[in-house]
Formats: sequence, C-alpha cells, structure tokens
Amino acid sequence: MAVISTSRPHILIIPGAWYPASTMASFAKALEAAGFPTTVVPTRSVGTRDVSVQDDEAQSKALLLPLLDKGKDVIVLGHSYGGEAQGLNGGIIGVIYLAAFMLIEGETTFEMAGGSACPFVSADDIKETVLLLSKDQKHYFYNDLSDEIAEHIIAAVKGHSGAATMSAPLAIGWRGKAYDGHHAYIRAIQDNTVPLKHQDENIARSGVEWLVKSVDASHSLFVSKTDGVVGLVAELVVEFAKS
Repeated sequence: MAVISTSRPHILIIPGAWYPASTMASFAKALEAAGFPTTVVPTRSVGTRDVSVQDDEAQSKALLLPLLDKGKDVIVLGHSYGGEAQGLNGGIIGVIYLAAFMLIEGETTFEMAGGSACPFVSADDIKETVLLLSKDQKHYFYNDLSDEIAEHIIAAVKGHSGAATMSAPLAIGWRGKAYDGHHAYIRAIQDNTVPLKHQDENIARSGVEWLVKSVDASHSLFVSKTDGVVGLVAELVVEFAKS
C-alpha cells in the first residue's frame, strides 16, 4: 500500500445510478473547501442505454490513471452503484463507500438489488436495452430532504442503462490484501434504497475488514449531511495513514 503523504489526497467520486456528475457538485465543492482536490466521474451509464459496467470502469480509470501518473495520493469514493464501477488497480491509498453495493465475483447490481422485484426501479420490461427509471424517488432516495431540495435533484437525474446493472465488473479490486486497513464504509441509517440491514450484510459477506462509520441520513447522505460526510472522510484519511 502506498504511503500517504502529508498533503490532502485527491478524492475521485464515482456517483450512483441515475446521478449525473452535476448532482455531486455541492459535495465535491465541500470536499475541496476542506482541502481535498476532487474529481467526479461522469459515468457513461447515466442517460445512455446499452452501456455496461465495464464502460463505467473504463471511464473511472481514464480519470484515475492520470492522477496516479502525476504521483497523486488518491482515495476512491463510490456511492451506491458507484461501488460497482471502480475496477480498482494498485496505487490507490484508500477506498470509501457511501451506502454502496459491494458485489462479489460474477455478480451484478441487478441481482443484488432483487432483480425484477427491485422496489425502486420503474420498468415494465427490465432488460439490458432499456433505460431504467427510478420510482417513488422521494421515499427511496431523499426521505430526509425537504420537498424543494428533493424535487431539484429529481429534475436532474436521468435514466440508467439496463446493461450496466446486468453486467458484472471485470475486477473486484478492493479485495486485494494491499488494501487491508484502507477500506471504509459509511452507512446511511435512514436509507430506503439499500436499507441498513443490507448495508451490514454487504460488509459482512465482503470477506475483508472495513472501517465502518455511520450517518443518520437517507441514501443521499452526501446532500442531506454533506458536512458530516466530509468530516468522516477527513477522519478516515487519518485512520488510513495509521496502516
């Protein structure tokens, strides 16, 4: 594992399904105000059909590798589906998940989310060629936000490629022993998308040890509890440096 320098690491954010990079702008700005240079990956699966999770992995790496080539310390922060779209390699000093799906080899987000019975997907025919839409968004994603803020985000989100949810990532890189002591999971206590029970099951079945933090927030904790999440990221950077 790379030695963490005294400077603040660069944060690479991989958004969740349906979330364009623009929906992470305020969160990224808060991280930067705390001293963390931040890049948000515009995942290709958002707003585009027939895009696989491998395409999102490639997009993430296209932004990650130049940072590593410049000798930057990088922490990858994945929210929700963003936990699937990483395909990590070496050279990263930490992995932080926000209420994220954590897949095992050969598994897809579609399977983990309950397949056709997934309660927050609206599609009469869920298949790879469609753009999946989310439903009951206020309840599932923004249950601790005001109606005004929730509606603002709902207006910004887009359909998500069915192929991305039905394809398995090429790599589950965070399983490597090099990341021991450098995995962190921030749980969202009020999450109706990935309920707390399922978040804990994700952690337990992963086969690795996680630094676990919690925020009393919905699935969109980076919006409703921005300062709290940024504070936890700062704490985790210190904890990563101890390993």
